[in-house]
Amino acid sequence: MSALPLAYFHGMPGGPGEWAVNAPPALRGSAWLADRNDLAETVEAIAARLAAAFPGGVRLIGFSAGAFAALRTAALLGDKAAALDLVSPAAPLQLGTFLPAMAGGPIFRMAAQRPGLFSLMARAQGWLARHCPDFLLGRLLATAQGGDADLARDPGFREGMAAAVRDGLGRDPRGFEREVLAYVADWREVLGQVSGEVTIWQGDQDNWTPPAMGRALHAAMPGSRLELLPGASHYSALRAALARID
Repeated sequence: MSALPLAYFHGMPGGPGEWAVNAPPALRGSAWLADRNDLAETVEAIAARLAAAFPGGVRLIGFSAGAFAALRTAALLGDKAAALDLVSPAAPLQLGTFLPAMAGGPIFRMAAQRPGLFSLMARAQGWLARHCPDFLLGRLLATAQGGDADLARDPGFREGMAAAVRDGLGRDPRGFEREVLAYVADWREVLGQVSGEVTIWQGDQDNWTPPAMGRALHAAMPGSRLELLPGASHYSALRAALARID
């Protein structure tokens, strides 16, 4: 699969800038980057662009909530999505009882149960991302554990990720709002529509998308491969996985 072009789907809140911050030098200039903060970038539009750009097939990499978008895109691409790498994947919430173990659980619960209130919160976070991205990133990293605890103290990582959040959520919070509201709905049927080779990369210290979520996704996708990453949490799992993708 190493000869396939790469397409990267960022997490939420996040943006295409995640790739340059977390990919190893050999991969940094090699990926097609989706930007789901842009309301025009629906999965249908992304799939059409990828099919036109890579008629011989493409390898999709979905990180965190980006796994949700990568899976939906793969279902539309059919056999053109020859491989998927789902890193720290946000699996369908309906596969288990995950919210109590998720650092972002209250946000997803709000989106599912009180979408109007969630929309207000998303716009408030968009303001923070635009004007105080360092502060917002600090809040996101406040519960960092495992390998993410080290990243939270890394000035280069913090600067790069603050810029990604500012240029994504801070540019237009409606993309974040759209993605989260779609994510909390029941989309399990998509899992059976994916035909490519699937690898799930899961940090065993992840408190954003916990190991139980990765295992449940693996069980729901027969033929998928589960790669556990000892000591890795969320972003540290992304770095560890990308280091093994060539």
